[in-house]
Amino acid sequence: MSNKNKTVLTMKTVKIITLLILTLSATSIFAKSDFCRGFEIGYKTVKGNMSIVPICPIAPITPIGSTPYQEGIKAGIRAAG
Repeated sequence: MSNKNKTVLTMKTVKIITLLILTLSATSIFAKSDFCRGFEIGYKTVKGNMSIVPICPIAPITPIGSTPYQEGIKAGIRAAG
């Protein structure tokens, strides 16, 4: 294999890896958990729909009889209050 072929192969590999990383990071950025959706709703319930919602906190362990969404609403209301 000549030097030119190695460079082309390396560039293709870099492009594929970069594309893969961008694709995976984009899906994780736009995928919201139930807790974060609830947090946003709870926060906007107190502050209004036009408010800027802070970064969603780490979801706590969900108690028995509740859902992550309900716990997110509670956390959003506490954060806004």
